Amino acid sequence: MKAVQAKYLIVPLAALLFLAPFRAQASAEVRSTFLYNLSNFFGKVPYSDVRVRVDRARDEVYVIDRGVVRVFNETGMEVFWFGDDPELKGIYDLALDEKGDIYLLSYDFSIPGNPKYHTIRCNYRGEAKERLTNSEVPKEYSSFFPNYVFYQDGKFYFLSSSQMRVVVTDPNGAFMKGYDLADILEIPEKNRPETEIFGFSLDRAGNMLFTVPVLFQAFVVSPDGKVAGSFGKAGSAPGRFGVVSGIAKDDRGNYLVVERLRSVVMVFDKEYQFLHEFGYRGDKPDNLIRPNEVAVGNSGKIFVTQLRNRGVSVFNVSTD
Repeated sequence: MKAVQAKYLIVPLAALLFLAPFRAQASAEVRSTFLYNLSNFFGKVPYSDVRVRVDRARDEVYVIDRGVVRVFNETGMEVFWFGDDPELKGIYDLALDEKGDIYLLSYDFSIPGNPKYHTIRCNYRGEAKERLTNSEVPKEYSSFFPNYVFYQDGKFYFLSSSQMRVVVTDPNGAFMKGYDLADILEIPEKNRPETEIFGFSLDRAGNMLFTVPVLFQAFVVSPDGKVAGSFGKAGSAPGRFGVVSGIAKDDRGNYLVVERLRSVVMVFDKEYQFLHEFGYRGDKPDNLIRPNEVAVGNSGKIFVTQLRNRGVSVFNVSTD
């Protein structure tokens, strides 16, 4: 009887030894390390809830704060600023092309009740070179008012976060395509007024990544206007969504999602499985207070904006 028992005990033990290496490989280990805050010669720049854009080709970071743009180098030190030129008139957002030209999203309020948006092409020093007025758009986008602009592969993506709409143009402002993200998500018309996008970015394949806090979810919409994926569940535990905001995809294919209530940045793998989170509310350098946007830089750098004059925090996130 003892011999029979021993025989059957060997099988599950061997199976466990065989499976163990594969289980370890399937669960990626993520590490996050606080590096520094964006600074100038006076110390940390006390930003509060600003907008960040990363020029990865030149390893520079642009921060838009109340119509002023400051540029930081690869070590997080300010090297230049612009925005006091009357031609620029209030900068809402910016995007950068492959050549390093800067495109500013701006509005013309000269006609009461009929604001018009346009982009201003600037050189690398922020000097205005050309004003581009977008061409006529289809009727359903006639009242489109974007507050974000992104550039990728020769196309501009204008986002209206409150309207949940995206307009794509060529470099000269000619309309190419429009996306009604609320319609794509099949949000009922009666729910649209309180449904809004809090975080948005593009991945290298041209997919649109965005979060909708009232749905407690993040979405991936492909260039052909199809929902390629979604993830998120309401809750206050690690990996759950309370008030989600910024979203981005890193070079390893992981999704970075900002959770404002718990003041963390969460990391999900390609299959939308929760891996790790970092930040947490507090006053230590590696803590965050009500983070909002997240942007991906070179060498694993992650840039996170937040409130209470805590500045822009820079982390390194690595995945084994």
